[in-house]
Amino acid sequence: MRAETVRLRNFRNHSETIVRELAPKINVLVGLNGAGKTSLLEALSLCTLTKSFTTYSDAVLVRRGEQTLETDVHFVSDLGVPHKVSITVEAGPPLKKTIVANSERIRSAADVVGLAPVVVLTPDEKVMTGGGPLERRRFLNMVLSQASRAYLEDELEYRRALKQRNAILANARKDRRSAEYTQPMLAPWTELLLKNGARIMRGRARFTEEFRPRLLEAYSMLSQSREEPSLTYQPMGLEPTSLSFQEGMVDFESLLAQEAARVEIEEVRRGATLFGPHRDELMLFINPGQEARLYASQGQHKTLLVAMKLAEFEYLREAAHETPMLLLDDVFSELDEGRANQLLELAASGNLGQTFITSTEGARFEPIASRISDCRIFRMKQGVIE
Repeated sequence: MRAETVRLRNFRNHSETIVRELAPKINVLVGLNGAGKTSLLEALSLCTLTKSFTTYSDAVLVRRGEQTLETDVHFVSDLGVPHKVSITVEAGPPLKKTIVANSERIRSAADVVGLAPVVVLTPDEKVMTGGGPLERRRFLNMVLSQASRAYLEDELEYRRALKQRNAILANARKDRRSAEYTQPMLAPWTELLLKNGARIMRGRARFTEEFRPRLLEAYSMLSQSREEPSLTYQPMGLEPTSLSFQEGMVDFESLLAQEAARVEIEEVRRGATLFGPHRDELMLFINPGQEARLYASQGQHKTLLVAMKLAEFEYLREAAHETPMLLLDDVFSELDEGRANQLLELAASGNLGQTFITSTEGARFEPIASRISDCRIFRMKQGVIE
């Protein structure tokens, strides 16, 4: 998949911007901080993932002093099929978001996510290798939601059930109700969590096994060291010593039911759901027995993060049957010269599909632009392409 045209209206500091004739390999957006470079990548993210990668609030994307933003992207698939996704956000209140894909009004994100797969890499994502489990769960959901509509639908349904169940538990805690009194109200939501949660866990376990060799291959390509990175899936953070995650080997619904029964009283005391895939962990290792979060050096963290994204790219290309777009937001300022050049050469070779890069340093990319025809450099200033 590649983008041919991107239009932004009242988007961040863009009043009206149209970017045409995008290069099929490398597109570099150059400008000072605040020039509007990242906003163009956010527009691509909004029209592929239905959300920005920098914020959870669509309202902050609306240009100051305006009430409505509009953005649309014209895509072309690997088979040459054209697609158009348009999104309008009305700041409100209440906030209103309208999504139109190929002239059809869309009511669910599941109908858009995965249409044009995308891989995003920003300096902020370093928390994925060095932070808590929440960031790695987001990674799992981001990849699997684009690879499988069924997974995305299960995840959306799970979130809705979890929200309702947590509300009941919070009220029970506030009113000091007993577990026996609360359980009948929880029962239908618990059933939904068990059903959808088990499917989510099966998807994550299968993904981990399929992703592991891709991660090792990408890391080996980026580094000449002898490290052997890996990852392990821990459902609900439980140690996997007695579990085999080969497909069909684990009864995740029974595992969830056992954990739900174990924490039943504690849930009412704390007012929150204490079982389910929202408590999963994806452990990253730099070497066997060496958790990356604890033992990786700064350079190893950077290499591991880039390797995770390259492995994600390959996984999505195969699972979604479509080449993803790669969005690199201010990444080259964070990487050392060697890793930056490797990544740039990969993009120039076309092995990373259509790549979008933001940078304050245009000179770094001029040799590539002069060497290959499928590269364009766009210079931006205060939301305008010069």
